[in-house]
Amino acid sequence: MDLSIACALYFAARGRGTVQLGPSEDTVSYTTSARVLLSGLGADELFAGYTRHATAFSRRGFQGLSDELEVDYLRLGKRNLGRDDRVISHWGREVRYPYLDEDFLRWTLRLPLWEKCGFGQPSPPALVPAEETGDPSLEPSKRILRLLAWKLGMRSAATMKKRAIQFGARTAKMEAGKIKGTQILS
Repeated sequence: MDLSIACALYFAARGRGTVQLGPSEDTVSYTTSARVLLSGLGADELFAGYTRHATAFSRRGFQGLSDELEVDYLRLGKRNLGRDDRVISHWGREVRYPYLDEDFLRWTLRLPLWEKCGFGQPSPPALVPAEETGDPSLEPSKRILRLLAWKLGMRSAATMKKRAIQFGARTAKMEAGKIKGTQILS
């Protein structure tokens, strides 16, 4: 079990924390009444979202990328689903995985790799504003999802760098030898 991911999910599923409604606003305590949580699990494995996918493509092209994605996809159930379900259900909540929906999976697995990600594809020139080209210059990982977000007007989400949950939540620093006594986890 990847403890740093489990810890991040544990605290997120708890559904308690603080929220700041604006840049100059004070933080206020928040508790959710949601009983069902949505997980993005599967997006990286289906749309080449990990750094190792870029490495596989640069070393062995689309065949190498395809092989790496297959390994990731086939171990999702064994490696991730049980851990996530156990941690989230501790708080009496259920988790849903939209990217692992059977119909969505069937559709996604039929797509050619170059439609899912942008590896090996030229990006539009950075000097021309995306508003003029209609095609933003985006990271190649999960490009199809980034383009959808862009089209739906979620431009900041489309251009964000990938940040794994354990790094965004800072739980990766809890593992042996990396503990920082000044970091509060609540």
